[in-house]
Amino acid sequence: MTNINILPHHYITNEIDSTIKSCLNCDDPHLHFTAKPCEDTFKQTKYLIFSAIIDFLPAELDQFRCHNCGFSAFYRNGFTPTHFIKMPAVNSNYQTVISARSARIRCRNCNSTCSAKTSLISSGCQISNLLKAKIATRLRSDVSAKTIAFEEGVSPSSVNRTLDSTRCEFRNNFNFLPLHLCFDEFRGTNKNYHFICLDDDNHVIQTILPNRFKKTISDYFMRFPASVRGLVRTVCCDLNSYYVDLVKELFPNAKIIIDRFHLVQMLNRAVNSMRTDMMNQFEHNSKDYKLFKHYWKLFLKRYDALECTHQFYDRTQKSWFTAEQIVNHGLELADTDFHRAYWDYQCLLEAINNPSAAKLKIFKQRILDTKDKCADSSYKVTKADKVLLTFFNYLEPVLTALDPRYCHYTNGPLEGINRKIKQIQRTAYGYRNFEHFKARIYLQTYLGKDTRSSMKIA
Repeated sequence: MTNINILPHHYITNEIDSTIKSCLNCDDPHLHFTAKPCEDTFKQTKYLIFSAIIDFLPAELDQFRCHNCGFSAFYRNGFTPTHFIKMPAVNSNYQTVISARSARIRCRNCNSTCSAKTSLISSGCQISNLLKAKIATRLRSDVSAKTIAFEEGVSPSSVNRTLDSTRCEFRNNFNFLPLHLCFDEFRGTNKNYHFICLDDDNHVIQTILPNRFKKTISDYFMRFPASVRGLVRTVCCDLNSYYVDLVKELFPNAKIIIDRFHLVQMLNRAVNSMRTDMMNQFEHNSKDYKLFKHYWKLFLKRYDALECTHQFYDRTQKSWFTAEQIVNHGLELADTDFHRAYWDYQCLLEAINNPSAAKLKIFKQRILDTKDKCADSSYKVTKADKVLLTFFNYLEPVLTALDPRYCHYTNGPLEGINRKIKQIQRTAYGYRNFEHFKARIYLQTYLGKDTRSSMKIA
């Protein structure tokens, strides 16, 4: 085997150059590494330093023209002062930098100088494009900007500048819209609420607006032609009053669907509150009080899902019961108002779990009956009645939500994205800049998704 000590110097240099370029994933021909890396420590940070020279290619020298006078005659004029280029770390214990000097040539006619350039960095920047690409990739994960800056050896402002350079617009084409949309809002920068719109088919975010004002939402969707907005078939939203008005104004042919979760939640809370009020009418040591207190979950469960065969011994009642018997016994003790509210709630659960036209008709009739009863001034309106009156005010969207033809459209995917947005905020301890916040949401939820959908083009 040949001893490396007797090999020519240029052979050793070429071997070092190719090895280091392979390690750093750098193939720029202008860059020539001249020595093995060395270690150094600066401000308690360990650095792995690679020495390199940035030189002109022979073809560039043959075609050289002075940028100032256009003269072709030149001579070499040494090198520029050493400058550092930050690279992605090749060792977890060290930050990686390149200590580079650029070759310089001087025009024989006007004495102006020109330095060799490398595609590894942008002009006037010390952070390499490879490191910027790595930072952009890490911004897609659930890591704060300060953590990325610390691990990559750059400042948080540099991370934010990389974030600013990232495309973060969810939609640039205003000639099409998905057929099925979801509307909602979430709390973001400075405790403000931001409007969010989702494609209900492939669960891709369509837009995030800086606020949820009616004018802001209207101005955004008015950018779409009327022919495009007329093709939207359904819009799923909560019971926000101006959402319903906006959908009627912006999407004249769309069916409005009130999210079923909010329907169940409203009636669930009303029934549970009525159970608490009725429970407090009993003595706290009585069996009746303990029955409503200990088994509150059973009164909120779907009646058909209650256990009716397996018995268990209840110490508070000192007897054997099934879950269905517990609920039936509670209904016997309850007053008429709670009894009626309980079965209104069960009717809603049944219409959602097993949708059919007959069950939808039954629930609609219960809403209309409640409306007729509340029209009488002598009738005492209960908490459940107030919820049903709210349903009456949005009767058509509520019935559409319970219609078997639209039962698979829901705000569930949007609520899941809102949960992810909350996690993004929690990781960063909040955001002050809405554009940075929006960019992080874009990078973590939008990129990598199949954005194709059932869209219609005008």
